[in-house]
Amino acid sequence: MLFDHVDRVRIINLAHRTDRRAQMLGELRRLGAEHDPKVAFFDACRFDDAGSFTSRGARGVYHSHLAILEEAAAAGESVLILEDDADFTPAARDVSVPPGWQILYGGYYAATPDDLPASDIIGAHCMAFSADTVAPLAAYLRHLLTLDNHPPVDGAYVWYRRARPEVRTVFAEPVLAEQRPSRTDIAALRFFDRLPLLREGAGAARAFKRAAARRSFGLGESIVLAIVGIGSAAALVAVFA
Repeated sequence: MLFDHVDRVRIINLAHRTDRRAQMLGELRRLGAEHDPKVAFFDACRFDDAGSFTSRGARGVYHSHLAILEEAAAAGESVLILEDDADFTPAARDVSVPPGWQILYGGYYAATPDDLPASDIIGAHCMAFSADTVAPLAAYLRHLLTLDNHPPVDGAYVWYRRARPEVRTVFAEPVLAEQRPSRTDIAALRFFDRLPLLREGAGAARAFKRAAARRSFGLGESIVLAIVGIGSAAALVAVFA
């Protein structure tokens, strides 16, 4: 199982996103890891302004990853970092990792899928780092903060690997986790996520979309989700979410 390859697992979660916390607890139960002592939620960093990032959320995600890496480095341990919109795939149950790995991409979107090591990578929702990698990686991410122009955290990981091509990077194939459709904490909210009534419809439509993708729901659940999702809000989300 994925968690067997690391010393600690940290799940980045904003305190007010109880919906995502509940969904992640469900993901842990599916893996049989809800009581794993190496797993803990990390209270995501929050800022009043975007600083040198494109949004407050992007800044918070970057600093959350950095803080988790620095904590792992202080403990001399390897770490799996999960963002709270990660949905595990069946591959997470029986994944094998080659000896000597240093960075593991458990979930990603590649600009050049045929050449993953050289490709730009979007996504950092499921990433693992070996004990000997966390300290130099954390130092690199902190250094980037001194620059006027730097990427978000997923881009920072790409920059680090390009600066150190000797780092042994593994891309899980198939991926171990995908990002579930949910209201964003990084970019600006879409109009249907800002209004309470539309937000409820958005949540229902996303739940239906997620269940449909997994094909894990029964007839009763399908009917309930369909009824809740009916209306203009659901129609809008079906197009835009």
